[in-house]
Amino acid sequence: AKQPASQPVMYRLVSPMLAAALLLLGSATAFQPGASVMPHRHSAAAAACSLRAPLALRMMQGGPPAVEADAGPLLFTAEMRNKAMSLHTFSQAPKQGKQRDTRNTQMADWETTKEDFLQFLVDNKVVYEAFEEAVQTPGLTAFQKTGLERVSPLEQDIEMFKNKFDLKVPNHSREAQNYADFLVSQAKANQPVFVCHFYNYYFAHTAGGRMIGQKVMDQLLGGELIEFYKWDGDVKEILGEVKTRIDTVADGWSRQEKDASLDATPDTFQKSGLLLRTLVGKAKDRAARMNNKVQKQGEIIISMSPTTYTQLKKPWDV
Repeated sequence: AKQPASQPVMYRLVSPMLAAALLLLGSATAFQPGASVMPHRHSAAAAACSLRAPLALRMMQGGPPAVEADAGPLLFTAEMRNKAMSLHTFSQAPKQGKQRDTRNTQMADWETTKEDFLQFLVDNKVVYEAFEEAVQTPGLTAFQKTGLERVSPLEQDIEMFKNKFDLKVPNHSREAQNYADFLVSQAKANQPVFVCHFYNYYFAHTAGGRMIGQKVMDQLLGGELIEFYKWDGDVKEILGEVKTRIDTVADGWSRQEKDASLDATPDTFQKSGLLLRTLVGKAKDRAARMNNKVQKQGEIIISMSPTTYTQLKKPWDV
């Protein structure tokens, strides 16, 4: 039965690390699959259980930054991972995060709605359409038919949200269109930079992004796995194959081109983060109004209640 649009369903994001993932979804690129098998399109029930298991997904692999087994030169995707890890904050990666947390990344309790998540799906569809268009460009065709394509699953999920909750599908945001235009232009003008965005965006939605989506599925859909978080096969294996494709393409680049690709990493975080403001910006306001989690001076958050984040961080303070 459809739920009236006038009664928005709320869900709560209670984990500090999950809140950090919300703020910088792009930074989830460096999150690595744990020992459990990632979701498989043909085993939704098992995938849903795996998603909720406490150790089913790790923020990162244990130990130091990635190195080659023979201590030789790093594969380029290992360089990309290390660069991404250096841009994490403590709450996202306690062992390797080098960036200072902000009030936003420390936020432990936000509220959002199904309407906001629908907007998030719509915006992501525009960006993924741009990726799928861009890889038709000569020099990028190795990234066609990787198994990570998301446009068709997003179309199905948008239609499902529209019908199940009697929602009007919103227009995509200006930020989503700007990012889509940027990706198409970089595919022609600067392919190493494009590949950096491709790597960060696609890999993010197999890790930290799934943590966000699980909250939606649990609260609104009784744990039903939406199409956005299903892949035709073991996504861990798919990611391994995509990394091989990236490394093969990067072997043909100069060191300067590789450095330009790595230097684009902060921009991938910033641009993907703009799309998340649909969720995060409204969620911060709800936290302030409804949960008394923060104190505001005008539109600026000036303080917040203590959270488990502060307890986790204390031993690391110097």
